[in-house]
Amino acid sequence: MDARVTWRILTVNLRAGGNSVTIPPIVRRAAQREADVVVFAEFRDNGAGSLLRSELDRVGLRYQEHTSAKGANGVLIASEEPVEAWDDNPFGFAADEYPGAVLKVRVREIHFYGVYLPGQDRKRPHLRCLIAAAKHHNERGDRVICIGDFNSGRNETDIELNVRSGRLRDEFSTSDLYHELEDQWIEAWAHLHPDEYEFSWYPFRRDPDYRSNAGWRIDKAFLSPALLPALNGAEYDHVFRQDRLTDHSGLLLELQR
Repeated sequence: MDARVTWRILTVNLRAGGNSVTIPPIVRRAAQREADVVVFAEFRDNGAGSLLRSELDRVGLRYQEHTSAKGANGVLIASEEPVEAWDDNPFGFAADEYPGAVLKVRVREIHFYGVYLPGQDRKRPHLRCLIAAAKHHNERGDRVICIGDFNSGRNETDIELNVRSGRLRDEFSTSDLYHELEDQWIEAWAHLHPDEYEFSWYPFRRDPDYRSNAGWRIDKAFLSPALLPALNGAEYDHVFRQDRLTDHSGLLLELQR
């Protein structure tokens, strides 16, 4: 058993499932950050997914569950400790409703919702279900973390062009439901970094020297009120993106065990 008093939870988007070049260094970076649980968005249950699972097992993240996602993007959660329960379609979505967008597991007494929400209005049903789940868990006093790529946020603070220009580009069509989710669960990074700005996704470009101002902050973690007191830290790991392993930065949380 790890003697550390903190629990480290990482999320990173693989970018179209990753590949044989990007997956090994992504896993090495996760191991360097001493992640106890990793939530991967844009996981695909194919050859690259098999490589990812093998590499994770090699670094000790041997307990793994994932959504049924072969050609489509989904979620994989890997843990050093046993996954006690899991559901790869917790809201019962039909095959044409992006059922692989949410994976629910339980590690210890903590409920995890790993997410890769689809673009624009296609995620409205998922957000509505997450809001309903949040209300249910809050009534029970459950310790819950909802983490991954939400493809949504606040237009005012999570779009770099808006922050820099002072204008308001309405890019997040589901910002209304996103605000409702914030009313139930607390967004960890924003809670610890009020009035600060970072961006976790930039359009992928082949030119490594290109500097874009078109960042979005869409990789996030929400905590239930019962889990919030355990939050010790939340930081973006931009190495994943700066080393061009993916187009997303990782998000690392530190919780009191």
